[in-house]
Amino acid sequence: MKSEDILNQDTLRPRNTSAEVLRKEEPKGDGKPQSGNFFGLEWDKPGSSSPWPTFDQFPEHLRVGPWSYSAYIFLVAFVGFVAVSASWAYDDLSKLSDAAPASFRIRMLHGAGAIYMTAIIAYTLRTTGLWPFVSYTAISYGLLTLRFTFISLGLLTAAEILRFPVVAMATVTSTVWWLVLFPIILADAAAENRRAFLRMNFSVFLLNMHLLNLPMALASQWSYSRALCFLDFWVAAVVAMLYLFFYLLVMDANGLHLYIILSPRPWWCIVSYGGILLLYAQLHRFFGS
Repeated sequence: MKSEDILNQDTLRPRNTSAEVLRKEEPKGDGKPQSGNFFGLEWDKPGSSSPWPTFDQFPEHLRVGPWSYSAYIFLVAFVGFVAVSASWAYDDLSKLSDAAPASFRIRMLHGAGAIYMTAIIAYTLRTTGLWPFVSYTAISYGLLTLRFTFISLGLLTAAEILRFPVVAMATVTSTVWWLVLFPIILADAAAENRRAFLRMNFSVFLLNMHLLNLPMALASQWSYSRALCFLDFWVAAVVAMLYLFFYLLVMDANGLHLYIILSPRPWWCIVSYGGILLLYAQLHRFFGS
């Protein structure tokens, strides 16, 4: 599938389109919007072989309608925090040089890892297209590849800026997938689709981005040491903020509800957003100790 199909003009909808309006726009036939069109699949059609559950099975109040006030409150507060604390993060730039120099052996190992991960990304682009790289998972993998590349080239300042973001994102990706999403999707999938889901889950693409990514991030984290500082958390927060805005303004706005817990419509979205930020803070404390 081509990446531009994600934002197919036939599926573009304003963020605050009401459920009533959407019902009037629904195609005739089974009476349900085809969210699977984003992936070139008609998930709602009888006999579909798609291993993924359709986005349309999520409660309608999470998919359409106006944002809650709590979403606006959190986003304004989040942007304000990042802006106000930027000077504190800047003051920590000198601490990046506290990292022990990476030995020649460490650089060569990171170089081999960078080549391997670049090959996985190239394989994914060739076989699947660009669309997986709108996900938190694939973006995390891309940043991890950059860190490995920077270390192999001796660009330690650039590598140190990514030290905490990549290990935090890899930890979130792997733990949430295997402990939460994988069992839920497997249990919810129709019996005839479970084998397809398992086959996809253990594909080269997902095994690398959902499983092997974490040990590689941890190995890089512990291959040479440096105490974490506020700058590390700030960079991770900026990456999270940018992705959250991309998800809300592009993906969610166009019906691509890949992470339904990020829906801005229920009042409790502030709990989801704040919980993720708190998780980052706890990971910063853990990896910084």
